[in-house]
Amino acid sequence: MREHVLVVEDDLALLDLLTEVVREAGYEAHPFPSAEAALRALTAGLEVDVVVTDLMLPGRQGSELLADVRAARPDVNVIVVTAFGSIESAIELVRAGAFDYLTKPIGTEELLHAIERALGESRARRSAAPGGVPPLPGFVGRSAAMQEVFRLLERAARSAHPILVTGESGTGKELVARAAHRLSGRGTFVPVNCGALPEHLLESELFGHEKGAFTGADRARDGLFQVAGGGTLFLDEIGELPFALQPKLLRALESGEVRRVGATRPVSIDVRVVAATNRDLEADMQAGRFREDLYWRLNVLAVHLPPLRERLDDLPDLVAHLLARAQHEGRLGAAPDGSSAPLLQLAPEVLEAFRAYPWPGNVRELRNVLARAATLATGNVITLEDLPPRLREAPNLEVQVAAAARQGLPLRDVERAYILEVLRSVQGNRSRAAVLLGLDRKTLYRRLEEYRAEDPALDV
Repeated sequence: MREHVLVVEDDLALLDLLTEVVREAGYEAHPFPSAEAALRALTAGLEVDVVVTDLMLPGRQGSELLADVRAARPDVNVIVVTAFGSIESAIELVRAGAFDYLTKPIGTEELLHAIERALGESRARRSAAPGGVPPLPGFVGRSAAMQEVFRLLERAARSAHPILVTGESGTGKELVARAAHRLSGRGTFVPVNCGALPEHLLESELFGHEKGAFTGADRARDGLFQVAGGGTLFLDEIGELPFALQPKLLRALESGEVRRVGATRPVSIDVRVVAATNRDLEADMQAGRFREDLYWRLNVLAVHLPPLRERLDDLPDLVAHLLARAQHEGRLGAAPDGSSAPLLQLAPEVLEAFRAYPWPGNVRELRNVLARAATLATGNVITLEDLPPRLREAPNLEVQVAAAARQGLPLRDVERAYILEVLRSVQGNRSRAAVLLGLDRKTLYRRLEEYRAEDPALDV
C-alpha cells in the first residue's frame, strides 16, 4: 500500500514540481497551496503519513500547520521547507516538534531522503511494543559481532558521555547514532555533517553567531549545540572537522558551554554528543590532523561497526529485511489485479554470489543491489542475471560449488558442478580442463560421457 505525502507550498510552479517528484518516487501525493486547505483536508479525514510544508505561507503559517498536525496526528512527521534567511525559524520548529527542515532550493534526492527517513521513523515507532521503543531501529543482525554492538549500545546509550561510532562507509553509523538517541530518552536529535560545510559556515552552524559578527550576520543565531539542547547532537564525519575548530569543540565538550562567533560570554548547553567517522582517527592523530585531547574526549564510549564481509552470517536476515524494504519503497508489492504480490526470493546461487563478494560499500551497497534486482526481476525469484556485473563476475566456480554444498547435495553432484564449471571456464578445451582438474584425459572423458547419459541435453 502506498504511503501518503501531503505537500503544502504557495508557489504553484514549485508545488507542481514537488508533487511530481513525490509521485515519481512511488508515494501518493496530496498537494495544497495553503495551510488552511491542507488543514481542512486533514480534518475531513485525509490519509497522510508525512507532511512537507513551506514555512512562509499566505494566511496560516507553516508553524501553525505544524502545531495543528502535532495536535491532531502526533504520529505524522512534519518536514519544514525554508529559505536560507529563515533557518532560525525552522530550527525553532524543530524544537517545537518538526522532524526535519530543508532549505531552498530543494534537491530531489535531499527531499526524498528526508521523506524516507521521516516515514522510516514513523514505521519503527508504530512497530514498537506498547510503551516501548525499538532498541536498534533499522538494524538486523544475529551474528556475534552485531550482538556485541547491540549489547554495548544498550549500556552506552543512557550515559551522558560522548559516543564515538567508527566503521567503514555504508555500515550504518547514523543508524547507531539515532538508536543511541532513542535509547537515551533525550529530546531532539540534530545531525550535522562536519565535512559538508566550509570552515567559516561550520563554526557558525555549530556554535551560533551574534548580530554583526561577520558580513551577512544581520541577526543573532543559535548554533546547533543550542538547538540540540536537552537532546543529541550527531557530528557525522568528525574526522573532517577543520583543525582550527577542534579546540573550540573540545572546550564545548569539557566545559558544557559554547561561545557564539562574535560573542564575549559563553552560554551553557545540555547536549549528548555522538560522533562518527570512517577515518582512522588514531592515524590522523599521529599525522597531526586530529587533536589527541579531542580524540580521547570523544572516545569515552566507542562503538565499532564491523564491515559486511565480517558478518556474513547476517546475510540471510539482511537480505530478507532489505528485499521487503526494496519492494515497499519501489511500490512493487501489488500485482496487476490489485492483490498483494508474493515477496521476492533469491535463487540459491545469488546468495552464494553475495557470500563470495567483498561488499566494499557494505550494507548500503547491499541495499542498492537488492533495490536494483527487485526492479529488474521478471518473476518472483531474483537470479544472477538481475545482479550488476561486478557481482555476476564473482568467481562462478566458488559460487556454484558452494551453492551445491550448502544445499546438501551428494558429493557426486558437487563434483559434477565443479568439473562442468572448469570446462566452461576454458571454453570447452578438455585437455586444458583435465590439467586444471588433475585428471587424466580418459577419466575426464568418461565422466563427461556419464553426465551426458544422465542428461542428454547437456552440451559437453
